[in-house]
Amino acid sequence: MKILFFIILLDLMGIGVMNPIFPFIATRMGIEPGVVTLILAIYPISSFIAAPIWGRMSDQRGRRPILMISQVGAVAAFILLAFADNMWMLVLLRFVGGICAGNIGAAYAYITDVTTNENRAKGMAMVGGALSLGFIIGPMVGGLLAGGDKETANFTTVALFCAAMNFLALMGTVFLLPESLKPEIREKMKSRPQVSRWAQFNKIRTRSGLFLIFMAALAFGTGGSVFESTFPLWGAAAMDFGPRDVGLALSFAAVVLVFLQLVVMQSKVGSNLAKKFGELPIITASCVIYGAGLLTVAYSNSWPQLLVGQALLPMGLAFFNPNITSLVSKQAADTERGMVMGFYASWGSLARGAGPLFSGSLLQANLHFPFYYGVIAMAVTITLIYIVKGKAPPTAAAA
Repeated sequence: MKILFFIILLDLMGIGVMNPIFPFIATRMGIEPGVVTLILAIYPISSFIAAPIWGRMSDQRGRRPILMISQVGAVAAFILLAFADNMWMLVLLRFVGGICAGNIGAAYAYITDVTTNENRAKGMAMVGGALSLGFIIGPMVGGLLAGGDKETANFTTVALFCAAMNFLALMGTVFLLPESLKPEIREKMKSRPQVSRWAQFNKIRTRSGLFLIFMAALAFGTGGSVFESTFPLWGAAAMDFGPRDVGLALSFAAVVLVFLQLVVMQSKVGSNLAKKFGELPIITASCVIYGAGLLTVAYSNSWPQLLVGQALLPMGLAFFNPNITSLVSKQAADTERGMVMGFYASWGSLARGAGPLFSGSLLQANLHFPFYYGVIAMAVTITLIYIVKGKAPPTAAAA
């Protein structure tokens, strides 16, 4: 599993490095913020569409081929990005990158293959740790490589560095990582009937309590993705930030998030919060904290104030995610929990793609509008969650 940890870390380093840089690449080409975020949305939306296909293929062909295809696609996309000189190249590369993003799902499936029920949580935490570490190191490295001046930043070096990271991950997969899925299981999976994502959604939609939780998660996720997709552009306009400043600010927020996830939430106090107060009050507090973080960032005019906001945002996120996931699991009957949790995992990609569809237009209208939208999204989330309070979870028989 240690080999897989480093492979995923290298994969995610590329994404983490590019996140604070991409909007600067696009704006240097003369692309307006409203279009920049539309291009950003292409990756998560294409990833959402392609995820079930990669999932089926990994069950039928094995985990290694999916990891390798994803890595080859990433290497090619980053090399082409290094020399991209127009908007349509960026559109194509975001689409290809999203379509090829089957590595995370394959990594989680790999862990399922090689762990027992007793140590699976530890394995999943390891992949989660690689994800978090990639988003800590990545933005910092990307900002430092690009430089502090947005007008003279070296984006070619950044893109080639990302390609090199994914190439190393590819070499690790080819030469060091054994296949985890046994041939007989692959053959069995080929004859297994597939349930379409639309059929899964229809089943969830008919269950009002579960559907409202999904919509609450979508509201929260969209509010977050509106902020995340516009932060580099807002930083450049409001605080004269370059890539290095944006990278450092994002890395700081990632450090706070990892500390909360791995230290606070794993401590006795953190693990007992839901038992003591219940999910609803914690989700409400999470939304209030996240909204406060958005407003703090929106009106920041100095680094100390910005960092306060950048600490509040991951605090809200760290307490929201496990408790909304717990609510989803409780609203799902025993006989459908696997399907529901699998669909919920892919629901996040939809939220990450929905926000950037309009976030740039909000920013163009007013620098504060993306933050105001996020606060409204937090209020909608709280409202939906409290409507769910009166919805009784199903029984296994009802399902």
